[in-house]
Amino acid sequence: MAAASVARADDDQLCFGPPGKDRAAAAEACTAILRRPILSPEWKVRALIARARAEARLRKFELAMADLNSALAIDPRNTLGLQVRSGIYDIEGKFREALRDTDLLLGIDPNDPHYLNESCWQHAGLWELEAAMADCRKSLAIAPRSAATLDSLGFVQFRLRNYKEALAAYDAALAIAPRQAASLYVRGVIKRKLGNLVEGDADMRAAAKISSDIAEYFVPFGLTQGN
Repeated sequence: MAAASVARADDDQLCFGPPGKDRAAAAEACTAILRRPILSPEWKVRALIARARAEARLRKFELAMADLNSALAIDPRNTLGLQVRSGIYDIEGKFREALRDTDLLLGIDPNDPHYLNESCWQHAGLWELEAAMADCRKSLAIAPRSAATLDSLGFVQFRLRNYKEALAAYDAALAIAPRQAASLYVRGVIKRKLGNLVEGDADMRAAAKISSDIAEYFVPFGLTQGN
């Protein structure tokens, strides 16, 4: 096989393969693909989204959003592109923008439990708790053992100050996914609110060991160890 063909195959594997530790190399491989003189619109969209995902893992959100916007300008109904862009908006706390992308996804598939969960979470971020609860309930009716949706339901109950119901939802989520850092963190906050400081602190420390920036993620929601 010619050296150029080997290089192209390596780029394809790095760019489109499973996420690895070398995210910068994956982004560079996608860039090499995008520089090819002949590239179909479908491959361009695919490479732009793959590079955006690598950039997002590097927390280069501005670059990732530029790539996603370019990809979605070519293919506005690309579900992966919409999901990734919505997810970055979530991280940035831009829930209204995230919800616009999720609404587009639900227009494509209104019964997808993942999209419904995303809508639940984003409505909760906006304090639109009735709409959030409806989306979470619908998602769980379709996929009752979704740890992600149980986590979102717990957060909705937390914002409603239904602490016992929230605790039950987080317990259920963690029974399925014990290392789900967000569930551990908010369960810790709830335990503290219910007066169980020792177990609450233990949950929050466990969450930080799994995801070192989990406390930072929840700052925009007003969650700290003291509340």
